[in-house]
Amino acid sequence: MFAPLVRPLRAAGLLFAVLACSQGVQASSFDCAKAASTSEKTLCADPYTASLDSQLGKAWKAALADAKDPKALRLDQREWLKARDQCTADLGCLRSQYLSRLVALRYVNMPFEWQGTWQRVSVSPFYAGDLVIRRTGEDRLSFDLSAMGGANSGSLAGKAQIKGGEASYSVEGCNLRFTQRNGLLQVSQEGDSFACGAGSGVYYDGLYVASKQALESHYDLLSTALVRTEEEDRRARKLLKKDYQTLLDSGSSFSTDTSAELKGAEVTDMWLPGLATTNAAIFVRGTQGQLWVALLVVAGPKDEVRVRYYTTEPEWKHSLPDVVQSWYEARSNGEQLPLDMMP
Repeated sequence: MFAPLVRPLRAAGLLFAVLACSQGVQASSFDCAKAASTSEKTLCADPYTASLDSQLGKAWKAALADAKDPKALRLDQREWLKARDQCTADLGCLRSQYLSRLVALRYVNMPFEWQGTWQRVSVSPFYAGDLVIRRTGEDRLSFDLSAMGGANSGSLAGKAQIKGGEASYSVEGCNLRFTQRNGLLQVSQEGDSFACGAGSGVYYDGLYVASKQALESHYDLLSTALVRTEEEDRRARKLLKKDYQTLLDSGSSFSTDTSAELKGAEVTDMWLPGLATTNAAIFVRGTQGQLWVALLVVAGPKDEVRVRYYTTEPEWKHSLPDVVQSWYEARSNGEQLPLDMMP
């Protein structure tokens, strides 16, 4: 059985838009011998995440040097550190926090204007959002807001009243607050998806940056921590080829499991809310970086749903490990899906 803990990528509201860097060279921005929190100890033990911390240290110094209000920016950084520490030992969460903060620091210190187009800093294309604001008066604005949540979407248009550095919108069951934050815009939502005119699992809250263009997303297995190193990511790309992207498209929500046959392996079940019958996968990483992957594909002239199975291990090329077999049977739902054993 899969563990009940589900990690939807909406949680951090993050964008992966940082160039990959050499993991063996860069260290963290602080002395790891003095690491105190669980999150600091975890990132110090992981070269890729430590390199992100090093990048963030440099970006933070540059942003602080240009800040018109250093006190406010320092307060914002302290709040971010609190959010980072909530990740504890979750590498996927930590990497998300760092990559998202690197994006945010590119936009802080920009002159704030309500009117314009804003993009939500998002963990993946499945949770993107955009906001168009028009100033309609001294203390009034109108907005058009849209967002994704897995395969579901939502849109909301309305008018908000500005008071100080905030604007508020309220209808029955749905309240939104727009707050200035060092050149950025924080959207907070009270009320469920449906009350705010959205599909299941779609929310508008998050951090938005001023940009007419959609933010570039480098959503890959590294940024989700399904693989640990750039070498493992290259191996996965070589193994899966075009299905590397199919795998990324397979899910924005994760749950974990264990395997009796593959001792110590990390097992992740992936699915896309709203399209779980066609977009789902299981990803297994062994203790030495070995890979076992099964994913749903829609192929052929009749758009048939099939399962493709890949592994880096020669002895497993023609058989499924226990946990992959269980996933396959669950997806077949009583009717055996065609299974392709990939080379």
